[in-house]
Amino acid sequence: MNPRTAFVTGAAGFIGSRVVRALSSRGIHVKAGIHRQNGVDGIAGLKGVEPVSADILDRNSLMKVLKGVDLLFHFAALVDSHTSRENLLRINVEGTRNVWSCAAAAGVRGALYCSSAAVYGLLARAHQPISEEIMPRAVEPYGYSKLLGEQAALEIAGSSGLPTVVIRPVAVFGPGQHTPFGAQLRAAAFSRILLADGFQSKRFSFVHVEDVAEAAAQLMLSPPGGNRTFNIAVDEPILFEDAFQAYLRVLSRAGRAYTRARMLARVSEKLHGLPWLSRWIRRVGGDRLAFALWQPGFDMTYSSKKLLGTSFQFTWNRFEDILETCAE
Repeated sequence: MNPRTAFVTGAAGFIGSRVVRALSSRGIHVKAGIHRQNGVDGIAGLKGVEPVSADILDRNSLMKVLKGVDLLFHFAALVDSHTSRENLLRINVEGTRNVWSCAAAAGVRGALYCSSAAVYGLLARAHQPISEEIMPRAVEPYGYSKLLGEQAALEIAGSSGLPTVVIRPVAVFGPGQHTPFGAQLRAAAFSRILLADGFQSKRFSFVHVEDVAEAAAQLMLSPPGGNRTFNIAVDEPILFEDAFQAYLRVLSRAGRAYTRARMLARVSEKLHGLPWLSRWIRRVGGDRLAFALWQPGFDMTYSSKKLLGTSFQFTWNRFEDILETCAE
């Protein structure tokens, strides 16, 4: 396959904008799907990039944009579990079904769906890194909507013959991170003590946003064909204590704007060795004073052996280097 044109939905988003850059750097003409005109800032000026207005729920809009497109990259999604279940299903499932139906009708030659590791659910007793062969068990609204989105894409792929790749990124870090939890964490780092009850001595998986984008581009531009699913995670998870020490080192090198965050981080470090005091602070101060780092499922780890078997190599392997990009 020698693709000339790609269409990226969610092209103004955290991951989608990096996918646009990855494709542009490879000489691919990119139709960058955006909802609002002010969404072009992150992709403005890139060679061969054509911002286009696209609504994934509007079939006419999609058929117009998909004319002459070789490859589809679907990154448009709702990521906030606090929005209504109906809205999540409408965008993440029906929107995906509409995109794949239109892509198949337009003669697109390959498509990629950005799912999420959230599709695996909490998977009780998941002591080993989770591989793609593990049956997903999503129960919370966002993960469930992404799992149904996968199924919708693969159902149409199976009936139409449209080769489809599914990627499942884990906790994605990088500059401009704006997922709901990422935004909460960034705000909390500047205003509250960070508590990690339940996280000590546990590991978690992570990935840099640029590696997600590079993996998506590589998988689609040199595919062996067929429908395939890949976890996207640095293959060596990190121990929470090591991650927190990396966080402290990054803050120590950061500018004056991070003075308050440095102070709060040092207080947090001391409290991690005093769980009884952490519990007291949380009970007395509540969410106004403390922010709980540990969330259900954050201590699960994921395998990327299948992705690494395609010859893909991660550029960002060190958690400290990744955090450094977030503090710039």
